[in-house]
This record gives sequence, structure tokens and C-alpha cells, in this order.
Amino acid sequence: MSNNMSITGYPSIDRPWLKYYSDEAKGVSLPKDTINGYLRERNKNRLDDVAINYFDKLIKYRELFVKIESTTKAFSAMGITRGDIVVLATVTTPETIYAFYALNRLGAISFMLDPRTSTEGIKSCLVETSAKIVLTVDIAWPKIYEATKSTSVKKVVVISPSESLPFIKKQAYKITNHGVGVHNITQKSDGLCIAWKEFLASGTNSTFVECPYKEDSCCVMIRTGGTTGTPKSVMLSNDNLNTMVMQYSLLGVTYNRKQKFLDIMPAFCSYGIVLGIHMPLCLGLVDVIIPQLDPNKFTDLIIKYAPAHLAGVPMHYDQLRLSKKSKKLDLSFFQMTGCGGDSMTEGFEKKINRFLHDHHCAYPITKGYGMTEISSAATTNKGTLNKLGSVGIPHLKTVVSVFDKDSCTELQYGQEGEICMCAPTIMLGYYKNETETNGVLRIHKDGKVWLHSGDIGHMDEEGFVYVHGRLKRVIIRSDGHKVWPQQIENTLFNYGGVKDCAVVGRPNPDNKVGKMPIAFTVWDAKATETQKSFANIDAFLKKYLTERDCPLDCISIDEIPRTPIGKVDYRALEQMTE
Repeated sequence: MSNNMSITGYPSIDRPWLKYYSDEAKGVSLPKDTINGYLRERNKNRLDDVAINYFDKLIKYRELFVKIESTTKAFSAMGITRGDIVVLATVTTPETIYAFYALNRLGAISFMLDPRTSTEGIKSCLVETSAKIVLTVDIAWPKIYEATKSTSVKKVVVISPSESLPFIKKQAYKITNHGVGVHNITQKSDGLCIAWKEFLASGTNSTFVECPYKEDSCCVMIRTGGTTGTPKSVMLSNDNLNTMVMQYSLLGVTYNRKQKFLDIMPAFCSYGIVLGIHMPLCLGLVDVIIPQLDPNKFTDLIIKYAPAHLAGVPMHYDQLRLSKKSKKLDLSFFQMTGCGGDSMTEGFEKKINRFLHDHHCAYPITKGYGMTEISSAATTNKGTLNKLGSVGIPHLKTVVSVFDKDSCTELQYGQEGEICMCAPTIMLGYYKNETETNGVLRIHKDGKVWLHSGDIGHMDEEGFVYVHGRLKRVIIRSDGHKVWPQQIENTLFNYGGVKDCAVVGRPNPDNKVGKMPIAFTVWDAKATETQKSFANIDAFLKKYLTERDCPLDCISIDEIPRTPIGKVDYRALEQMTE
């Protein structure tokens, strides 16, 4: 392998990031096992370690494996076998985890679905997958019940988030949610719904044959908008998930057994199921699972659990930074503060890193970059190895490079193009959608399959990746000039008084074609009207941006709208400009 670090080199050949990994790490082989088998193998000698902390209910690995066993028997009794798809429209509870690994033992596939999905969206998934069994949380059952009509669904297993709660908290949940009740649901469902306890009981005398490992066998499907915005079902394999665990274990981060991992990301996204559940459990960490995060209680969770590791989005860390409870908080327990799922401006990164440093954290925020189609993450910064504005370096077994989006010709260091990835964590494809699959998984001149991200960026000579923006987010003016919103956002964050911002395009009022950039800003409480003046903002931006790159207007709002998992809701902002 070449060590050429000149500006004329090619990342996929040079792979300059490998110098940051040890020789021992480079020699590690990829795991060849099912996700359930890998989980068991890595914890077989530490069965009395705590695996899950669920509102202070501690579940050891020994109990976790027993619960997976009984859940496997129950699914087997319902006729689930290899290749069957079971829809899990749930939040992150112990039962969700049991079901996820139990289905894998049978060779079945977990379809992770957001329970907040519309009835029509749920029905489309049920029809697409021909699912016979649905596992859902109690609050979502009315939509599920309606969606199952005229589908192949035979049973809906209903769980309550209170199922595994300690006794006192379970009683409090029942009082608070007196109108739901799993018993009431099963009584009203004409035999379609069955409670979790009844489900387990049905498999008491059941037997099953554990499905052996098979290369490139799908174990989970996740609904995503992908690179085109059209909902698709991403198929991920055992190899995808296990390789991701292995790559994180070799980052040089201190992952010690019994350390706490705060899991606040939902299980129905790859970030949640791969990095929030499978990764910490395989590494022997205590997975502190939160079914539904109340943003106002994020700081309380940090104070209570003092997690060594967590994975979130930029919004979560800003909440911690701005909380009054954080003023005297010692964050020296942080080892990895994972942050992905949304873009981060340089100004924001500086604020967070300054906050972490001032509160005795030895590491900067752990930025990452990826997508569901690559099993969550392709790059990250390693501990203190960080460059402002970058999203880190590629993972050990992952190759990242930049290509011309039309010709698929690889570009050199510093050149801007589409970010593409070649890795053993790339999805198997989109379920029943060969056209879309072929659109993002392309064979390049080197004969390898590369995942086209739809993101524009570059790589520097040391292997650090920089994301400039989405191909879809580019704003093309009526004169054909391309404006990158993230460039404006990065600059705006350096303007005094700006607390948060986002940029979208709106139709050009003077032309039938093209759009113009519009900035939305959230101001600090101390910001003056002079600072908020568009004339002053415009004058500041023009010091750093060309006139054609500057926004047409700057609109003040109370907060930037976000999706349920904390990403900026650009569509909601666009609607504000219509």
C-alpha cells in the first residue's frame, strides 16, 4: 500500500487514515457469526455482568440470554421461521431487545418501524413485507389495529413500556396511563392482539432449531428516506452489524466492561439499533436504555448515570451546554460523546468542545458521519484526534473517497465531489427495489461496489473527511450558481448573538426558475436589535462569502424545528417561506 501523502494522491489507494490504527488492529479478521451468536460469544464468560439498565431495573447477561431463549420459543410457536419478516413497531424496551435477538436465532428478520408512523405508512410496510406478526407498544395499537385490515397479519403482540419496570415505577406508569392498558387492548381487538406475557406463555413447550450463520444473510430492515427522500427499506446483514461493532472496538477508545452507555436513540433507526443496542451489548457495557427521551431531562440523565459513552445528535449536547444544572458539572467520566445524524457547524463544534473542556472532559465531541445504508457510521474522530469542521477519519475496514458525481472518476485530496464509501458494512440493498439499489450501489472502475452518499465534500491529505452539504440541499439560483447552505450556516454561527441557525431555499420571486437562500436564526437572549438587523448580518456575511452566496433574507424564529430524532426539519422551514 502506498504511503504517498502528496496533494496529487488518491485516497482509495493511499488510505492515509490507516496510520492512526495500530498494526494489531489492522490484522483483526472480520467476525463471521450471527448477531445473536456474536453477542453470546463476547459475553459467555461474563454472564453476571449487567447488560441492561432499564429505569434502575438491572438485567444481567445471564437473564438477557434466558429472556431471548423464551422469546425465541414463543416466535417459533407462532410459526416464525428463516426468512420471515416480523415488524417491530416499538420503542427501546428490554422486550424489543429480546425480540430482536430471538428473531435472529430463527433466521427471521426484524423490521424496525417507528410506531409514530401514520396508519397508511404502517399498512404499506405490512403489505410490502407480508408480515404475519407485529410487535408493538401499547400506545400505538389503534393505528396498528387499523393498518392490519386486509393484510397477512395474524397476530399483534402488544407490550407496555412498564413490562420490565421495577414494581413501584410500574404502578406509577399504570396510574399515569390508565386509559391504555394491555388488557383493555386485547379485549377490544377481536382476538388479533395478544399481551406479551401470553405470548411468552404460548411458547413454553415449544422447541426450535437455531439458524446457523450464513454470509450476507439479512437480519434487520430499517425504513429510511435514503439518498432520494423516497421511503425505502434498507436490508442490513449479520456481517454489517458485527463488523460495525468490531470497528468501534478498534478505535482506540477505552471501552471497559461495566462502563455505562446512555442509549437515547430510538431502536427504529440504524443509529439506535446498531450503535445504541448491538454495539454496547457486544462490548460488555451496561446499556442504559431510554424508551422515549424527554429533551428537558437529558441533563438529569447525564447527572444520574454518569455514562462513559453515549450517542446523540447535536441538539442533545446543546441542551446539556445550556442547562443551568450543568454549570458546575464534572464531565470527566465522558470517554466517547458520540454525535451524528445531523450536520454540525464549526461554530457549534467550538462551543461544545469549549464546554466539554471547561467541565473536565478529556476528549472533544466524537463526531461521526454515515447513513442507514452503511449500518450507521463510516467515519469518526478517534479520541483526541480531531480536526475542526471534519467528521473524522474512515473506520478501519471502511474506505471513503470523493468522486465526480457524473463520471464516477476518483478525485484527489482537497477536490470537491460526491462522498462515496466501500466497506463490509454497506447494506445488502433496498428491499424489493432494485432500481433504487442500483442508483446508490455502483460498481466503479476498480471493480468494487461503492455506496454513493448524495453528500458533497472532500478529504484532506491525512484522511479527514469534510462534508459540505447534501446534493439535495444545494440551492441553485436562477443564474445556475450553486449555493451550499452549510457554508452559510458555518459563517452565521460566528456572528455575535446567533444561538442556532439553518438555511433553506425558496422560489426566486423574480424568476420562474431557481431558488434563493433564506436563513433562519435563533438568537441569544442578550442579542440586541442592532445585531438582529439584516443589514448588519448581510454586511458581516459579505466579508466571508461572495454576494451570490449570501441569503436573500434572515428570519428570526424562537427555535429551529426538528424531526422526532433531533435532526433539523428542513421541509418545515421551507414551508415557512412558501
